[in-house]
Amino acid sequence: MPNPSQTLALEYSLRAEAYARYWAPVIHPMAQPLLNTMSLAGSRRILDVGTGTGALWSSVRHAAPRAQLWGIDRAHGMMKIGGAALRGRVAVMDAQCLGVRPGTFEAALLLFVLFHIPDPVAALREVFVSLVPAGQVGLVVWGADPGLPGVSIWTEELDRAGAEPDPRDPSVMRQQWMDTPEKLAGLLQQAGFRADQLWNQTFHHPWTVETLLATQTSCGLPARRLQGLDGAARQACVERVRARLEGLNAEALAYHVGVVYAIAHR
Repeated sequence: MPNPSQTLALEYSLRAEAYARYWAPVIHPMAQPLLNTMSLAGSRRILDVGTGTGALWSSVRHAAPRAQLWGIDRAHGMMKIGGAALRGRVAVMDAQCLGVRPGTFEAALLLFVLFHIPDPVAALREVFVSLVPAGQVGLVVWGADPGLPGVSIWTEELDRAGAEPDPRDPSVMRQQWMDTPEKLAGLLQQAGFRADQLWNQTFHHPWTVETLLATQTSCGLPARRLQGLDGAARQACVERVRARLEGLNAEALAYHVGVVYAIAHR
């Protein structure tokens, strides 16, 4: 049986360029409130769990100008996109089994990654051990998320085309385990952390039909289901979706999503 985490890492690696181009600009502003709230200015060493392309590192450096940043991710292809900015500072590593010395970091960040880990509490315990006494961790996860605009249209048209269900394993989609401050606080407490600040925030992102289609067909859920269709069926499905999306007004094309934040100390 394929390892779900390895399969997810391969998916992200193969779609890294599309992710960086289409999806990262949507979600990265959503991480900024955490960096603005954490006390990072005095940190000397920060661990970034789920570094991805490293697109947020400039923001982290602004918040912690004296810190050395170190990152881990299972998707080598994502970190490769980061180029020279990440070279020598990142490693392919499983968050559930961190290969770092205990008490190494003053702070750790988990930005839009905890829900991808089969055992979130195990990962948080690993982070706990990696921190110095009173070290802090900051997390960003999805809250109430209705899905991108047109999700029901995609479901109907993909089902009509005979596409297979989403191939992602449920064990790497743990959003419902942590989609409220109360749930996230519970996971942190199980790992030994003292949760200090938890809050919700709602974000609004407007889409055009073209940018929405480009995102969904290159690095979204529809892309995963489309890959099982042959070329003609895939193209026909996309065109049917396009025609229906073009009938939506600006409000129907807007993405309203909840984000949950947490800051905790060991």
